[in-house]
This record gives sequence, structure tokens and C-alpha cells, in this order.
Amino acid sequence: MPKETSFSQKGQRYNFDVLVIGSGIAGLSYISELLKIKPNCKIALITKKDITESNSNCAQGGIAAATAKNDSIEKHIEDTLAAGDGLSQPEIVKAILKYSPESIEALIKCGTRFDKDNSHYNLGKEGGHSERRIYHTGDHTGEEIIRALTKAIAKNPQVTTFKNHAAINLITETELDQPKAIGAYVLDEKQNKIHTFLANAIILATGGAGKVYRYTSNLEVATGDGVAMAYRAGARVSNLEFYQFHPTLLYSHETNNFLISEALRGEGAYLLNPITLKRFMKQYAPKQMELATRDIVARAIFNEIENSLEKYVYLDIRHKSRQFLQKRFPFIFKKLLEIDIDMSRDLIPVVPGAHYLCGGILTKINGQTDIQHLYAIGETACTGLHGANRLASNSLLEGAVMAHYAAEDSARLINKPMKSTNNIEDWSSQCVTNLRRASQINAHWRGLRGEMNSYAGIIRTEAGLKDLLKLILTRREMIEGYYWKHEITKDLIELRNIILVAELIVRSALNRHESRGGHYREDYPKKMVEAKNTILRTGKTKYF
Repeated sequence: MPKETSFSQKGQRYNFDVLVIGSGIAGLSYISELLKIKPNCKIALITKKDITESNSNCAQGGIAAATAKNDSIEKHIEDTLAAGDGLSQPEIVKAILKYSPESIEALIKCGTRFDKDNSHYNLGKEGGHSERRIYHTGDHTGEEIIRALTKAIAKNPQVTTFKNHAAINLITETELDQPKAIGAYVLDEKQNKIHTFLANAIILATGGAGKVYRYTSNLEVATGDGVAMAYRAGARVSNLEFYQFHPTLLYSHETNNFLISEALRGEGAYLLNPITLKRFMKQYAPKQMELATRDIVARAIFNEIENSLEKYVYLDIRHKSRQFLQKRFPFIFKKLLEIDIDMSRDLIPVVPGAHYLCGGILTKINGQTDIQHLYAIGETACTGLHGANRLASNSLLEGAVMAHYAAEDSARLINKPMKSTNNIEDWSSQCVTNLRRASQINAHWRGLRGEMNSYAGIIRTEAGLKDLLKLILTRREMIEGYYWKHEITKDLIELRNIILVAELIVRSALNRHESRGGHYREDYPKKMVEAKNTILRTGKTKYF
């Protein structure tokens, strides 16, 4: 058996004007916007792996903005409210979508190259949208946006990027009887040291939590870190039961987490029953068919899979030319060819997978949380834009727009002298390394994610959710017990966060006695007359 060894993980202390945790479109756009206002501020960017390792970088479809002549902000608002299924806040929807043209222009000025037909932008269409309004770069829009933002930020000496660093917990103090964020403890994975980062403003841009589920389009880094850290610090979180499942994740033993963009259905792809090879969406959404909102399409596919006893359904776009498909979807076309699927001739096997967290840390439109100096932006935040179900391609937009408003608001905190931080302790606890026990604790990853898929996935029941909560609480007790006595690793940080986020999702789902948007209760199939938000805070749960 491996021998136990004791040691300290104490690292260095850093002071910055701003600490940004997360390198997706929200975090990078925030830095870009803040530097326009405060060009001399010192910014620390924390990223768990490389700066490009984010769900934003993998976004295929694009970013929505109503700029075409036959389109309008009003139509975009109407589509967003319809997708949100009664829970989107109209004033927030209007404020974010109204700023969308400016956000697109800011990305273009930053160097983003969206597709054009001659002098006009080639706008795409996706499920739930009444018009073509999706700015895209082939089928790798996120990669292009992140490339442009990263290139612009890399030129600025005011930004220090800390790669392979994982935030553990927020550091807070009480000021005027209100909690205030002043920094974070961060694991330097390469040195195996825990550093203390202090700053005037803390920006959580940590993305979603898809790794809570077994089947997900998300990258390995999407473990709900921001939600977990903010909740532990005392911030409110909201509507976590609304996890959006993308209808079309590639079903393959050869590649994991590969998304087949909704833009394929926007360009006319059909969904086929795996046995009859006939289209089935007419019985679920007779008007919108394959372009119904994601919650409807995901449940339809789930039902077809369950009734057919197969493991997937098919996506069919063979009626489009090979030339068109290679030009419009170059990345997807190439990826599928690698596993011997020619989308111009072959059917594509697909399944639903956890894709987007519609809820999150409760914030204002500028990202301000309940905790002073703590902001949350992008997917980790809950502004009221998405409601019960996100409209396709509104996510990149929300990240960019929130970044703008957060930069404007947090600029007032920059360059202000910090109070003495001598009383802030560095991470100095003695730790134990036990490789055998670490392996056993990490095994909870597989069990938890499978349970979440089975009990808290696309279709839920009270009995299943109650069983799941018991399992989660048992697992969490073991994980927390191990955490306080052993070496802190990135795996342990992430495991601790997903077990907490899983518990919050289940508690929220248990208390919503209706079916709405991305939350479907088989025992409560109808909607309540009044749409209510779920709000949780440490030790308290409210529904209003």
C-alpha cells in the first residue's frame, strides 16, 4: 500500500486590481472591455488549463443578434421569451438583446472574422429563432472569437495569465455587516502549491457544469466551480433545475462529447426514428418540427430512444450537396469522416447530452452578486435572460454583453487602495498524500455522473430525485471528509464542486412541482399557473 506523507502546500501571495477566473468569452471580453476604461489596471487571468480550454472555444453555432433588414430586436425578444417558457425577465431580455449589435461590432473590431457572402454577413438560423440572425464562422465560431480575443489580450502587459491554475475557494471579509470578496485561494497544479490572490474585484467567469452528467457536450473543465464557490461564500443561486440538454450529441465509442451543431437542423437536417427511419418531430412539434426549442427536441429524442429500445436516433442531411456541407460545416464534416461517417451519404447517430446551465449565481445584468466586489458573468450567472430554457446562440451573446456591463460597473473599484490584508492567512494547512485513498475518492466521479443522468436528466420523478439526493449526501460526506485532511488536487477540487452543484440541482428539481422548459417532471407534467424562480442560499431555499 502507498505510504502516507505529510507536507504543506503553502504558496505565494499575489496582489492585482482585478482577478478574473475563467477564460471563455465572458472572461476574455471582460478583460478587453475593462482595458478600454482602465488601460493601466493590473489583471490576473486564472485558467484551469490553457487559455483556449473553454466551452466558448468549442461553440459551433454562433452568436445571435437581430441586425438584418427583415429582423428586429422585438422579434428576437419574442423568440427569447417563448424559449424561456415564462421565466425569462422581460426587462433583462430587452436590455441584453438591445446591446447585441454593439457586442457584435466590438468582437469584429477585436478581429473576429464572421462569414460573409460578398459584403453581407451570412447569417444562420437555429431552433426557436424566427429569422436568420446567427453570426458564425463556419461551424467553429467560438474558436474564432476566442482566437481574436486571446490575440488582443496577449499584446497587453497589464494582463498576467496563470495557466494550469484551479481556484479552490473565495476569500471574503465582512464590511458594514455585508460580505465582501477580496480574493481567492488558487492551486498551481504544476508546482502543487496553493497561492493567495488578492484583488479589488473578483470576476467569476467559470462557465457551466456539464461534467455533473455522464453524457455532455462540455469539456472536462466544466465542473460548476463558480456556482460552488459563490454558494459556499454565501451568494444566492437560482433556477439550477433548468439544465438544458442539447438534442444532438454524436453517439460514438470513438469520440467523446462531440456536438453536432443545431445549425445542421437550421439548414434543413431531419431527425429519424432508428427503426423506421421516418421523421418523428411532427408528433411533438407539428409547426416547428426539427426547429422546435431544445427542451422539446431533446425530450422527443429521449422518447424515441426509449420506445425503440435503441441507443440513439439519426440525423439526416443527405439531401444537401457535399460541396455545401463541406463549406458550411467544415469542422463537423472532417470530424465525422475520421470515424467513417460521410454526412453527405450517411446518417449521423445522435443522443441528447447536458449542454447548458440556464440557472446559476443570481446576479444583476452587470454581474453583481450578493457579495460586494464579487461579479459572475456568462454561463455561471443567472440574470433572468434564459429563464427555463436557453434560446440557441444567446449564450455567447450574454457572455459578451454582461462583460461590457460588468467592466463599466467594476471600473469604479479599480486602483482604490485595499485595506490592510495582513490578517488574511495564506493556505498553510498540513496535508497528507495517500494515493490509494485518492483513487477510491475519485471513483465517485463515475457513480455520481451516471446517477445524475438516470435520475435528474431529461425526465425526472419525485421518487428518483429523493433516492438520488440520499446517494449524493452520502457521497458528499465522504468527499468532504477526505478534502479537509488530504492533499488538494485539481481532481479533488472539481469533485467537491460537482457533488455540491449536483445536490443543488436535485434540491431545486424536487421543489419544482411542475414541468417547464428544461425541467420535466413525469409526476407533474403540467405548468403551474404562476411562473416562479427557485432561489437557494446556504441553509435556505426559497421559491418565488
